[in-house]
Amino acid sequence: CRLRWTNYLRPDIKRGGITAQEELLNIWLHSILRKRWSVIASHIPGRTDNKIKNYWNTHLKKQLLQMGILWFCSS
Repeated sequence: CRLRWTNYLRPDIKRGGITAQEELLNIWLHSILRKRWSVIASHIPGRTDNKIKNYWNTHLKKQLLQMGILWFCSS
């Protein structure tokens, strides 16, 4: 119940897709903080650590690997 509130039901959570600005911020913060998703999410207002992590794992990681940008990080 608490987890559902934290990740989905809170009124301050942004719905919809990640913006280009949020995506760039996510990439930049990940290069510094690695997988500290809650710290990264604290710098992106309205996005939960779960949303940031899932977006990284399903979209950004694959794109950056294909572009050869994420060669140093296998995880």
